[in-house]
Amino acid sequence: MVESHTISAPRHTSGYPGRQADCLAALRPAVADLAASSQDSVVAAMGGEMTGELLTLAHEAQGAGWSFDEAREAIEKLAREYEGAKGTIFD
Repeated sequence: MVESHTISAPRHTSGYPGRQADCLAALRPAVADLAASSQDSVVAAMGGEMTGELLTLAHEAQGAGWSFDEAREAIEKLAREYEGAKGTIFD
């Protein structure tokens, strides 16, 4: 990863309404940087594959309090959002 972002922790250790949205927000800056520096990682994430950089990011999210599965799902969703937004530039 080009730059390391601090990943925000969840507001509570257990489940709560809006936790998925909070996880997305916590990972959005790091995924955006990764998308800018490694298109292959974004394509892999869209297909559900966790490359080394993506695994590192998911483990960093775990360290902040998110589960690995929450982080993986957020990374995949953010990768799809990034690619979708990129496509609309050319529409």
